[in-house]
Order: sequence, then structure tokens, then C-alpha cells
Amino acid sequence: MIHGYDYRLVRAPNYNDRHGTWVKVPMIKEALKSHHVVVFLDADAEFVHPHLPLEWLMSFWNITPRTLVAMAEDPDENYNKDDKGRLLWNTGFIIAQQSNRTQKMFDAWENCPTGDRYPGCDRWLKEWAHEQAAFGYHLRYDYNGPEELRTIPCDQGNGAPYIGNDKCRGVFVRHHWWEKDRTIQSLYDSILNLFVRRLYGQFHEEKSRYFLDASKYQYPIDDLII
Repeated sequence: MIHGYDYRLVRAPNYNDRHGTWVKVPMIKEALKSHHVVVFLDADAEFVHPHLPLEWLMSFWNITPRTLVAMAEDPDENYNKDDKGRLLWNTGFIIAQQSNRTQKMFDAWENCPTGDRYPGCDRWLKEWAHEQAAFGYHLRYDYNGPEELRTIPCDQGNGAPYIGNDKCRGVFVRHHWWEKDRTIQSLYDSILNLFVRRLYGQFHEEKSRYFLDASKYQYPIDDLII
């Protein structure tokens, strides 16, 4: 695996009382107990440029040591807004950083549907947008200190070119929420592009070894060493 990161494909246990997408919340919380940074991707999301290290993206998005989580905005549509008119953040791509406050936030997020701390959050047990709506309607208003939450523009961390929204093209992280079957082919293309780039770079770095200019020879040739 590239960049020296740990990679995990997790099959989480199912909840009995809530939608399946809720499992990402406790899984990220647990992963943060053994990792400083956890990057979560839905199965229909991908990094478009695998050669870019996460550290570069975090710097580009101004994710600082004080940042608890970063997520990309959803497309600017009314159905993607909370009751205060703010756009929801899509939980298909999450960057989370370990801290005591991050653990408290994820614990509060997981327990949001009990309604003890956030009345009305039980609505999102099974109603769309589930854990995403719970965070957008409740959690982000409690954990909103300076730099604690970082919003990634939709164009950079959500959507895809084919959806027809020039503000959500998935420039760095692509999310195929409408056409999930595209994920595999798009990932193949990204990996192939990465391989070709590396092969091209390696060839030019060792050009003297691989390239032989025999254009000065005249036919018939009988003394060329290849």
C-alpha cells in the first residue's frame, strides 16, 4: 500500500435499531484509539489522485492539530440543508484526528438518537440522512470552537464530473452516490493513471540506461550493441 499508511476494510456489526450507515461512527471512534488520524471512505467514494499524500491534502484544506473532523459539503440543494438553512456535510468522506474532545464528540454522535442530549435526534435512526443529518442538525453546533470543524468544498471532496454540477466535481475525492457502479472503473482508471505516471517518471530518471540512440548508424548494421 502506498504512502506507508495503515489500511483497513472493516465489516462492522449491524445495528438492530438504526440504519446501516450509522456503523461508521463507532468504527471511526474505535480506530482513533490506536491511530492519530483516521480517514474514512464510503464504499462508493475514492481518492482521484492516489499519488497525493494525505498530509498534502490536510495542509491544502487547512486541517490543523486543533481540528477534530473535516468533511465535504453536500451539493447546494434545499434537501441537503438543516432546519437553519445550512448545508449538510457528507459523511462519506471523513478525516478525524484523535483527541479527548474528538472521542467525546464521536460518543455524543453515536448516542445522539437516544434523545437525551439532543431531543429529536431519534428521527435520524432510520430516516435519511441518518448519521449525516444527526451531525448536521446537532453535533456541529456543539463542537464549533476555532478550527475544530473543517469544511471541505463540495467541488474538492464530493460529487463527480458526470453529475452535471460544476461545483461538485470531486476534484480530489470522488463520491459516486448516484451511480455506485462507476466506483470500480473509476478506481481502476486512477490506479492505471498512477502506474503510468510512475513508469514515465522512472523511465526518464534512468534514461541513460533504457534509451539507446542508434539513429546515426547506417544500414546494413553489424556492430550495434543493444
